[in-house]
Amino acid sequence: MTTIIYWLRNDLRLHDNEALAALPPGAGALLPVYCFDPVALGPDVYLGRPRTGPHRLAFLLETLADLQRRYAALGSGIHFAVGRPEDVLPALARQLGAQAVHASTEHTTEEEEAEDALTAALGPQIPLRRFETLTLLHPADLPIPLRNLPFSFSKFRFDVFSKMTVRPPLPAPRRLPPLPAGFAPAPLPSAEVMAAGLGQPAPVRTLPDRRSALPTLGGGETAGLARLHDYAVARHLIGRYDDTRNQLLGEAFSTKLSAWLANGSLSARQIWAAIDGYDATHGARSKGALQLRLELLWRDYFRLLAQKAGPDFFRWRGLRGQVPKPTQPDKSVFEGWAAGRTGNAFVDANMRELNATGFMSNRGRQNVASYLIHDLHQDWRWGAAYFEHQLIDHDAASNWGNWKYIAGTGTDVRDTAFDVAQQAKRYDPQGRYVRTWGP
Repeated sequence: MTTIIYWLRNDLRLHDNEALAALPPGAGALLPVYCFDPVALGPDVYLGRPRTGPHRLAFLLETLADLQRRYAALGSGIHFAVGRPEDVLPALARQLGAQAVHASTEHTTEEEEAEDALTAALGPQIPLRRFETLTLLHPADLPIPLRNLPFSFSKFRFDVFSKMTVRPPLPAPRRLPPLPAGFAPAPLPSAEVMAAGLGQPAPVRTLPDRRSALPTLGGGETAGLARLHDYAVARHLIGRYDDTRNQLLGEAFSTKLSAWLANGSLSARQIWAAIDGYDATHGARSKGALQLRLELLWRDYFRLLAQKAGPDFFRWRGLRGQVPKPTQPDKSVFEGWAAGRTGNAFVDANMRELNATGFMSNRGRQNVASYLIHDLHQDWRWGAAYFEHQLIDHDAASNWGNWKYIAGTGTDVRDTAFDVAQQAKRYDPQGRYVRTWGP
């Protein structure tokens, strides 16, 4: 009897999941495993804060609880473990006599290192089979080789957009192989139990905030699909996306799909298919639909850029050899920015929203990043690490790629500083946003 272990990562869904679709017809047992990795949950090297902060941790636990229910409905379950994947998974594989481990592959530096460590720990007898589930474009369908990826999104769009093929999303399985006979999976731990297992302080509890721009659906594939249907079908908001995407207040000005997309509760191809459905119903001339497609392509571009650049993607210097602007590192200045106490009302309002909810608009993210780097002269990596800690929708390639761009160390050699005062006048002309998130 074939037994397969499935290492769950940022692919926390049933739909459009190549790792599940590739299960052999004769698989007798499947053990899905989620590892609470002390590296991903532990302190970062810049600020010493947990890399997965309270907002994202709460969303993750909601996501895993939902996924557990969905797996159970298909005759399966999930085993939860606290520890490094390269320690947990080989031990389980040998205990169960597993023939293979399935996993969604990732192409950022630390995630690749985790896969390499697991491969070495499994040894040659238990292969790690890697599947591409996290991008819009399957790597095999990319019209250009990775080595020719341009240092310009505009050039990438020109080279790719008219030639690319987006695969239709794979259907969710109707049934899954059972858990290995006699194996009792460990339950989903609470945040407190998990922290204790990692030797960390109990996490701070997050509280709902009535001002939040996030939908009140919670984490998980069920909620993500419901949000996609509500946005694209029930309220057909895709058509107005280009007109509203730079707004700052309310849940409808942007899709708010990013948190589900970040942990894989939704696939990029599922969103693309929803845009196709909108175009089929309302006509293919919508600027909103086109802009939303470009946002998904931007996400792929950052992931490809991180794969091509390797560790340099996360380093201080520029991808084109740019020397960063001089800094005046001062943790008290940084902490004032992080707490929303800079004295700049627009910046402070955005930081207060982030701290209270784990979310900030794209417009806000660009402005607060620019202010930290170009006005306060602090290390851009501190800002990227703080966003990683706070954001409910943190995605390593998109977050660090955007910070690198604002710092002038990404693919653009132009001055990337924002005129924050002018931005506030343009996007919050009546001061409603600042008053909403005022002290």
